[in-house]
Amino acid sequence: MIKCINFPEEPALPEKGVEAQKIRALLRAYGTQYDFCRFYTSCHITLCDLNGGFVICENGECDVEELAEFLSFNGFSDIFCSNDLGGRLKELLSCGSQTVNLMRFREKIPNSTETDVNKTPPLEDVYKILSTAFEIDFEPWYVDMSHRIRHGVSGARVLDRSALIIQHNINGEALLSQIATTPERRGQGGASKLILSTCVELATSEIYIICEDKLLSFYEKIGFEKIDKKYVLTRS
Repeated sequence: MIKCINFPEEPALPEKGVEAQKIRALLRAYGTQYDFCRFYTSCHITLCDLNGGFVICENGECDVEELAEFLSFNGFSDIFCSNDLGGRLKELLSCGSQTVNLMRFREKIPNSTETDVNKTPPLEDVYKILSTAFEIDFEPWYVDMSHRIRHGVSGARVLDRSALIIQHNINGEALLSQIATTPERRGQGGASKLILSTCVELATSEIYIICEDKLLSFYEKIGFEKIDKKYVLTRS
């Protein structure tokens, strides 16, 4: 049976893996006292629900039919999970789906870094850059990101007209996301410089990015390699 976690202790998650670290990051940022961010556990599985967006982490074989019933009953906007679990859930849920690529930085960390990277940029400035590439509502994004940063879970970086988010850096695994450059500066190498500079900053960790197929060649050129596929399910 899938049960809600209502105590501050961390659930039994694998030490490594992007799903596990996503859940750890949310647990460290929000704890278990908020209705909009809930954590659940069952045999070989841990889930986090942030405003209808689920992250699912497996640690062994789980009951997929029970999981599908739970997700249908509770409702979801999207689900992030492993490629195998996503394919099985897709057959049981009425939802859209796509696979995304998990990329890991494989190159030797550069010796130099950009000294002009702003490591504490105003989030309003970060939003102005990111909103040119992503459909983001300012208020919920700002509230969530400021909360994560305040609790030491996430960070924002800006170099000229490029920006990115460090979603988390936990157990030696860092995840970069929401990477964007304003339209007038695209194609000039700003995002690449910012990513590589952040890789220098996070050199003691494995560094990951999740991307769609259309961005594979861009990340491969700057030193990332595809290591896995993940599933994103979206409510129909």
